[in-house]
Amino acid sequence: MRKLSIIAALLFTSGAIAFAQDMQDARRYSFNDYQGTARSIAMGNAFTALGGDLGSIGINPAGSAVNTFSQFTITPSLSIAGIEATYDPAPGLLGDNQAFKIKNNKTKMMMPNIGFVINWAPHDGSSIKTVSFGLVGNMTANYNGKIEGRGINAETSLLGEKADYFTGQGYDRWDFFNPNTGQADRNAFNNYSWEDVLAAHTTMIANYDNSDTKWIGATETIFPDGSIGIAGLLDQRWTRVTTGYKYDLQANVGLNFNDQFFFGANLGMITLDYTAKTYYSETAVNPNDFYIPFDTGDTYFDSFGLNNWYQAKGVGINAKLGIIYVPIPEFRLGAAIQTPTLMNIKEKWQNYADIYYTDDRYSESADSPEGDFEYNLTSPFRFNIGAAYNFGMGVFSFDYEYTDYGTMRFRDVDGHTNNFRGVNDDIKSYMGIAHIFRFGAEIKATPEFALRAGYNYLTSPEYERVNGSKKVLDAETHTIAVGFGYSSPGSFFLDFALRGSILPEEYYYPYSNYIPNVNSPEVSFKRNIWDAVVTLGWRF
Repeated sequence: MRKLSIIAALLFTSGAIAFAQDMQDARRYSFNDYQGTARSIAMGNAFTALGGDLGSIGINPAGSAVNTFSQFTITPSLSIAGIEATYDPAPGLLGDNQAFKIKNNKTKMMMPNIGFVINWAPHDGSSIKTVSFGLVGNMTANYNGKIEGRGINAETSLLGEKADYFTGQGYDRWDFFNPNTGQADRNAFNNYSWEDVLAAHTTMIANYDNSDTKWIGATETIFPDGSIGIAGLLDQRWTRVTTGYKYDLQANVGLNFNDQFFFGANLGMITLDYTAKTYYSETAVNPNDFYIPFDTGDTYFDSFGLNNWYQAKGVGINAKLGIIYVPIPEFRLGAAIQTPTLMNIKEKWQNYADIYYTDDRYSESADSPEGDFEYNLTSPFRFNIGAAYNFGMGVFSFDYEYTDYGTMRFRDVDGHTNNFRGVNDDIKSYMGIAHIFRFGAEIKATPEFALRAGYNYLTSPEYERVNGSKKVLDAETHTIAVGFGYSSPGSFFLDFALRGSILPEEYYYPYSNYIPNVNSPEVSFKRNIWDAVVTLGWRF
C-alpha cells in the first residue's frame, strides 16, 4: 500500500531550505578571477608595479596616475567554458554499471572592462605632477558553464537513499498541499527539505507492508529473501547549468609625485548575479523490471526527475589603497591592500519534481513555492606586491597576491552569526590562504606594435584534515595568455588577448552512500575556460 507522507527529518538536498549556505558559496562569491582590458589580460594581469592601464586599477589603484594623458576603453569578449564530466555510478564496482564521459562547451559574450580616467595637471609648482580621477568597471568572475553526467547504475538509486534514511522512523501525516488549489503551503517548507516534501507528494517514496516505519523507493523492489534493492538497471543523469558574473566598479583617484611616486585609492562597488539550474533524473532501462502495486491497480516505474532553480544576487563595498615607486627609470615596485568586502546577498530558489509510470494515470508532478533568503557575507582582505623591469624594447613584470579565505564569515542581516555557526566553523577549519603568482611580458616589435604574454599560478585555499593536521588540497589553477597591441599615431589604440584557464578537477555526489561497501555515484569534471578579448581605446 502506497501513501503520501512525510516525516519531520532534514535530508541532504541542494539549495533546499534556508540556512543552507556552505563554505563553497562563500568561496564562489569571494573569489576574484581578474579580467580587465586585453592588454592586462594578455600580460597575466601582472600590473601591481606597472599601472597605466584601466584593467590594472582594480589590482593597484595607483596605476591610474602613471600616464599623463586621459583615456577611455571598452572591452568585449567571447568566453567559452569547456567541461568534461565522467559519471561513475558505483566507484570501485564493475558488473552491469556503465560510466560515460560527456563534453560540453558553453559560449557567452561578456564585457570584462569599460571605463575612463581623466588626468589633470595642477601646474601650481607643487610636487604633484598630475591628479587622476577614474570610473572603471572590471569583471572579476565568470560563472558560465554546463556540466552533464550520465551512467547506468545497477546498484543504487537516489530514491533508495531517501527510503533508507526514513526506514525505522515513524511519520506524522501532514497535508502540505491545499486540496482546492493543489499548491504547496509555503510554511510547510520552513523545517523540511523541499525535495523530500515533493518526493513524498509524488509517490517517489512511500510506506509498505502497512507499516509507518518501513520505506521503499519507486525504483526499488522487495526480493524473495525480504531484502530491498533497485529492481533493474537505471539510466541516471545529472546536469548543472550556471550563468552569471561578478563585477567590480571602482571609483578611483590617483596622484603622481614627480613621476617617481604614485598613490591611488579606490572605493569599490561590487555586484554579482549567479544562477544555477540543476537537473537529476533516473530512467528505467527496462520498465518491466520495476513492478509497482497501487491500491487501485498495478503499473511499472518509468522515470523520475528532481530539478532545482537557484539564484543569488549581491551588492557589496570595499576600499583599496596602492602605491607604485620608481627608484630608477628601469625598475618599478608596487603594493596594494584591499579591505574585506562587505556584501549583502539575496537568494531565491524553487524545486520541481515529477514521476512517470507506464500507466500514465499514476504519473504525478509537483513544485514548491519560490523560497527566498537574505544574508551578509564578509569576504577576505587581499594584499599584493609587484616588481617590473623595463629594458627599453619591452618590460617584464611579476606579482604576488595573498588572500586568507579562512576569514570569510556569514552573518544575518542584523549582523549576528548564530544562525551560521556551523558553516563559519567549517570555513575556519577547511579554508585558508591562497597564493597567486602572476607573470607578464611585453615586447615592442615597433613603436606601433607590441607582443605580449602572461601566466598565472593559483594555489587552492581549501584544506583537508590528515591525522589532525591541515593539508592543502592539491588543486592548482593555471592560466596562460598571449596577445598583441596596436597604438596609432593619434588617439586610438587596439589590443587583443587570448587566455586559457585550466582549473582543477572537481567532484559532485548526487546522493550519499546508503548500502554497506557500495559507493553511490560520483561525478568528476574538469573545466577549461578560453577567452578571446578585444579592447578599443582612445587617449585624449
